Amino acid sequence: MAGLLTPIERAVNAALRQDPDTCDRLKAFEQRTIVVHITDLHQFVHITFDRQSIKLSHNDDEGTDLLIAGSSFSLLKLGEHPDNLFSSEIRIHGDVQFAKQLQDLLDGFDFDWEQQLARITGDVVAQPLAYGLRQGFGWLRDSSQSLQQSLSEYLREEAQLLPDKIQIEDYMQAVDRLRADCDRLEARIKRLENKS
Repeated sequence: MAGLLTPIERAVNAALRQDPDTCDRLKAFEQRTIVVHITDLHQFVHITFDRQSIKLSHNDDEGTDLLIAGSSFSLLKLGEHPDNLFSSEIRIHGDVQFAKQLQDLLDGFDFDWEQQLARITGDVVAQPLAYGLRQGFGWLRDSSQSLQQSLSEYLREEAQLLPDKIQIEDYMQAVDRLRADCDRLEARIKRLENKS
C-alpha cells in the first residue's frame, strides 16, 4: 500500500492542475488534514492540503480535522458518488462542516483516471487497463449486491432468523392497534377519575 501512495498523489495533483476551479476551492482547505481508515485493509492514509495540492502519507494521527472510515470498495465509490460520504457505509468523526465542504469539492471534481494512467503508461496500456478496472469494479459491485440479496433471503427463508415483509407489516399493524387501545384505555381511566 505504501508504494501506491506516491503515484496516486502525483495522479491526483496532476488532475487538480487540469481543473483550475477545484484548485481555487482547495485554498479553503489549506493546512487541513483528513485521515482515511480503509477498514478491510487495516490501513490509514493521511491527507494534507498544501496550497493547491494534496500530500498523502501513512499516519493515523488523532489530531486530524476529519476521520473517514469505510471499506476499500465504499471509499472508492466516493469518487463516482460523493453523496455516499454521508451514507451508512462510511463513518465520519470530526468536523462535519469540513466533511460537507469535502463532499462539495468531490462533487465538482471531474477526475479522469484513464487520462492520468495514459500519462504514466501511454494510451496503448491505459485504455485496456482502465477498461479492466471498470469491469472489475462493476463485478465487485454486482457480486456484493448479489451476496447481500442471497444472504438476506437465506436469513429470512431458510434460517428464519429475519422476518419477511408481511410479518413486519403485521407486527407494525399490531403495534398500531395496541397503541390505539392504550390511548382509549387512558382516556377511559381519565373519565372515570373525573367522575369520582
